[in-house]
Amino acid sequence: MNIFPDDEITKMFSRIDEAEMDTSGVRRKFLNCPYGEDKRQALDIYLPNEGDGPFPAVFFLHGGGWVSGVRSDKQAAPFMHGMRRGFAVVAVGYRLAPAALYPDNLFDVKSALRWVAENAETYLIDRDRFALTGASAGAHLALMAAFTHGVAVFDSVAERPTYTIRAVVDQFGPTNFLSSDSQFEESDYPRARPPRPERGDASDMMFGVRKSEAPNLVRFMNPVDNVHPGIPPVLLMHGRYDPIVPYQQSVELYDRITRVAGEGRAEIDISDEYLHADPRYSEPENVDRIFSFIGKYME
Repeated sequence: MNIFPDDEITKMFSRIDEAEMDTSGVRRKFLNCPYGEDKRQALDIYLPNEGDGPFPAVFFLHGGGWVSGVRSDKQAAPFMHGMRRGFAVVAVGYRLAPAALYPDNLFDVKSALRWVAENAETYLIDRDRFALTGASAGAHLALMAAFTHGVAVFDSVAERPTYTIRAVVDQFGPTNFLSSDSQFEESDYPRARPPRPERGDASDMMFGVRKSEAPNLVRFMNPVDNVHPGIPPVLLMHGRYDPIVPYQQSVELYDRITRVAGEGRAEIDISDEYLHADPRYSEPENVDRIFSFIGKYME
């Protein structure tokens, strides 16, 4: 069922994303490595210019509302600095809605992680030191991949995981699809797109049905509902006046992690200046913040 009569949502997210990075200065890179049959099931591996590894790996998942975006998106820029700090960086593509519905995109992420782990020696990567990162929709998938790691029902392959996820960085990702509208109403901050229940939104397109019609099933794609004591440490970064994903989404997840997994399992940075996909996340203080966090768990 097509619950969207046109591609308005896809166009909106395409305006935000798909500005590509210049990686011409990276000497050791392996581009368009296929981990599946679809053209979007591919990833790019970037290695530090020096060293024999094996390198801990930072995986980046692009944004775009699950309906658009590319793995070479400029939102990956803060994480590309990892190469200068001794990390491999892996930019992962995944299938998009409405052609692929949730959890197919989540299965893609896990397939990409498994492919890198199985080929770790070839690409000088340490399969026991993975960090997942993402922006917006990609942050949602990073959280879900980490929180459901090793859970058979959330994987397309029923086998023991071959890699270890040490940390997650969530930049302005949605964490509870059932509370987003009420959070915008509570803060009364501007929204990029007013709610139009009769048309649905990008998460409805990704889910394949309006969330209001299946709230019980939404729990299976809400990071906040999949927190458990064994999740890896999480850093949440969000702008208070984000007009696409309300900042309370990160606060809600932070509070849930603290209650369920314990104090210190999550850290949160709420900026009073940054908006959604703000290029200032690439500034040195934010890059230092990200890799200071990741580095604590990669020893």
